[in-house]
Amino acid sequence: MRKKSRSWLILPVFLLLFSNLLFGCSAFTGSSRENPTGGVEASKKNKDGTVSLSISTWGAPDELAVFKELVSNFEKDHPNIKLRIIHIPNDYSGKMNTMLAGGTAPDIVFVSDGDFGRWVKAGLFLNIQEMVDNSDIKLDDMWESALGRYKFDGKRLGQGDLYALPKDIGPSVLYYNKELFDKAGLPYPDPKKPMTMEEFRDLAIKLTIDKNKDGKPEQYGSGPIWWEAFVWSNGGEVLNKDRTEFVLNSPEAVEALQFVADMTFKYHAAPDPKALQAMSADQMFETGRVAMVFNGRWMVPTYRKLKFDWDVAPIPVGKTGISTGWSGSVGYAINKKTKFPKEAFEVIRYLAGEEGQKIQTKLGFAIPTYKSLSNTDLFLQPGQKPEHAEVFIEAAKNQRPGIWTLTPNNKWLDMLNQKLADLWNGKKSAKELMDSIKPGIDKALKEGNPELFEK
Repeated sequence: MRKKSRSWLILPVFLLLFSNLLFGCSAFTGSSRENPTGGVEASKKNKDGTVSLSISTWGAPDELAVFKELVSNFEKDHPNIKLRIIHIPNDYSGKMNTMLAGGTAPDIVFVSDGDFGRWVKAGLFLNIQEMVDNSDIKLDDMWESALGRYKFDGKRLGQGDLYALPKDIGPSVLYYNKELFDKAGLPYPDPKKPMTMEEFRDLAIKLTIDKNKDGKPEQYGSGPIWWEAFVWSNGGEVLNKDRTEFVLNSPEAVEALQFVADMTFKYHAAPDPKALQAMSADQMFETGRVAMVFNGRWMVPTYRKLKFDWDVAPIPVGKTGISTGWSGSVGYAINKKTKFPKEAFEVIRYLAGEEGQKIQTKLGFAIPTYKSLSNTDLFLQPGQKPEHAEVFIEAAKNQRPGIWTLTPNNKWLDMLNQKLADLWNGKKSAKELMDSIKPGIDKALKEGNPELFEK
């Protein structure tokens, strides 16, 4: 799983964060029995008794190479199944929408946790709970937050039966440039004890350099702050427990949101939207213009190529004292229209199982979904950056799926993202903005997800 840095103004649907390095949709084969048309309509039982299935994926060449290795190993162990890889590196969500609607989607679908809700609600995926229960999949050894986001009970996400198995989980942490800390004569963040929000603010201010005091620093202490982590750690929520009411206007949530905005417009310790238009947060960190940045495990392979030394630390904490945030994930789902559900499940059982996880972990983009594999050198990769890779494991314990996984229909979230621009641009206070948008968001939430309001 690879992602790009999130927008400062708009929280994107998770899938849109993935790398889009190539163009079009192409088919690759893991065997010589290739049918380039792909999709369930091309799946068949061959004369030699083997079954041909298709599976989709995205990703850059290095990710695709690992996936092809997985497929090749699967076919060696399962000579009765031949797999076609349908590679969709660009606009995956849009193209898969078209394929699912037209009945041409593959037998096994890569699905981001951001797309899962609307596709499962539309009845496009097979319920795999019984097959999982009767398999050797070690559910007890999987991160619960990874599993939970692929459950659906017909009304609510995160409850009920499994409709996909997680490919991975990508927790987020605080990355920091050790050389900028050294120049400032400041100690590195503790890898075990998270900073408080106030300690983080004070540290970011010390790491900010504005030589001519014009409010446009040459170096920022922090990159854009992922506000959900601060809201949750401060005791706030976005929706209530039943997901029937917008509650981001609570005192705890408002305090955290205002803290994030103040980092830019009061303390000038984080870049404003104009600065980010000129250079992204990732570019700022990679060129030494930002000392600390929030990002996910998926950035490790890229950051290992940087010329300066860096490490990771826990995300700062609010009033609860719990370091949290959101983790990303991708799942393997079975197209409900597949002609071969048994064989399709055998594929995802392997890919999401221990053997498949071992191969995927080598790439370094994400944490294995098996906890037991996470605590091994296979993931920790001693001798390579970051020095304190265990920070990711601790993050996975407390982090949640992104707020785009709260409901199948996210029109309310689109509205929130648009309205938050007034806070990030310094036009309105957090309290003023949250109180003013609550009625409209509550209305959009109910209109888009009426099943949540049924008694």
